[in-house]
Amino acid sequence: MNLKYRKAVQNTAIYLLVLIGIKNLAEALPWRAAQAVAHLYNIVVDPHAVVLKTSLSFLVGLLMLLLAHRLYLRVRLAWLSEIIMLTISVFLQVLRYHRFSIPIIMIELFVLAVLCLSHRDFSRQANRMTIKMAFIFIAVSVVLVLFNATSYLLLLKAHPVHFSNVWDALVSSAKLLFLLDKSAARTATVGAALYVDSLIVINWTCIIVGSFLLLKPIVYNPIRTRLDKEKVRNLVLRHGRNPMSYLALEDDKQYFFSSKVDGVCAYALVNDVFVICGDMLCSEKDSFEFLAEIVSHCRQNAYQILVMTISDAFAPLYRAAGFGLVKLGEECCFKLAGYSLAGGRASKVRAAVNHAVKAGVTVHEYEPTHHRSAEIERQITEISNEWLKTKGGYELRFTIGSTALTDPMDRRYFYATDADGKMLGFIVFLPYLSGYLADVTRRRGDAMQGVLELITYEAFMRMKAEGVEWGNLGLSPLFNVAESDKATMTEKLFNYIYENLNKQYAFKKLHHAKEKFAPTDWVPRYLAYYPKPFSPKLAYAIVRCQLKTGFVKLIFSQMFKKKTVTTP
Repeated sequence: MNLKYRKAVQNTAIYLLVLIGIKNLAEALPWRAAQAVAHLYNIVVDPHAVVLKTSLSFLVGLLMLLLAHRLYLRVRLAWLSEIIMLTISVFLQVLRYHRFSIPIIMIELFVLAVLCLSHRDFSRQANRMTIKMAFIFIAVSVVLVLFNATSYLLLLKAHPVHFSNVWDALVSSAKLLFLLDKSAARTATVGAALYVDSLIVINWTCIIVGSFLLLKPIVYNPIRTRLDKEKVRNLVLRHGRNPMSYLALEDDKQYFFSSKVDGVCAYALVNDVFVICGDMLCSEKDSFEFLAEIVSHCRQNAYQILVMTISDAFAPLYRAAGFGLVKLGEECCFKLAGYSLAGGRASKVRAAVNHAVKAGVTVHEYEPTHHRSAEIERQITEISNEWLKTKGGYELRFTIGSTALTDPMDRRYFYATDADGKMLGFIVFLPYLSGYLADVTRRRGDAMQGVLELITYEAFMRMKAEGVEWGNLGLSPLFNVAESDKATMTEKLFNYIYENLNKQYAFKKLHHAKEKFAPTDWVPRYLAYYPKPFSPKLAYAIVRCQLKTGFVKLIFSQMFKKKTVTTP
């Protein structure tokens, strides 16, 4: 069966389990107290059934919903638990046959058949660390049974309800703690009732927490070593055609190394979405095999895949592999060999540069790998902190780097100073195979006009003299995403955001800031996702992976942002 339809059938079975869990939760509600629904209640629920009533029904319903969620994440242990539970449930439904048993049995048999036939798809392993903790909670539950059985033998010898041996006490204790059967409990006093209820609450808390930990899916979060980072750096320098490639070396990335080819991809995990930054770092001939390996890994762990800022070279590969592909925007690129500020298109930048030069602003390159300067780094940090305050305390990451002064490696730092030597602004450039990307651009709030323009121009001219082929000012997000008649619904949505949400996100302002430099080329970049279609979960992952801190603060600031009222 096709993967898409097989997954749809599996999800249908899981949704049916959710309905059964909701049914158990509903059985625990006091419907019988309402005369209007008493008749319906007796049709649906067997009034003579001993199990699955009231509190017990509610707790079992919770467990079934937890199992359904873990099945949706394709956890192997959840599959095994559900097979056992469904087998027992079908057997009990047959034993205590009721007018509503047939549809329940049919549903459970259907789910059981689907789970058995698709057992290979439920292959995601549980987290080993949480499994150990789960067994601790389960052990507490077992200890409570033994403790309660011992209490029965010691305290109820003279009571009319007594136990002749340890086995009877254990069975009665298990019925009390797991089935909430208080018939053998001595609860004539308030203290005894409190004792029994406390044991039940503690026991079921241990069961619920233990089940949650036992079924928690593993999240691959490998420890990065210096050796890993150096290996990634070598791959970036050999295969980093995408200007975003060097961002793989930022600390917010994890690495997925191929076991079949010499390659790696940098990623972050957001709510079971495997978000990849830029192109895969491998040779072009190995790219399809590496992509197949990534897809296999994500299928095994029930991850969706989202690939940010794909270059033209890799776009056909993702399309051929069955990914959804949408245009994300265009990159502002400069063919440095013939670039200058001459002509009308660059007049604004030329004027800004001349203004800064006349004011005595000069541009310098800081090379921390050759000579460290505590004063220069202090001013870079000072400007960054000031800039961060103007952004409300939240900073974009993942597709934007950091100053990385603790480990600069191959980054280039250009900064501007006034006549007194005070730093006014700086730009951090990232290398890629054919050029440099202006990644981090910051200036002081009181810096004069033209500081960043001058730094950019001087840096490009120095790189041009060195023989560097391309300069790059980065992506204009959502620019020109729906330029053709064949634009997808997702691209049309992105275009709507670009045209109508500029007050919140300033997409057009960012684009105009890049456009005024008169770039020689606008290069399209894409976003790929698997499986189709594009979903709100993927949209959330796009935002969340880039906003590591201040996410809630940003949402509330946009929701309750005060509108400026102008008076005539």
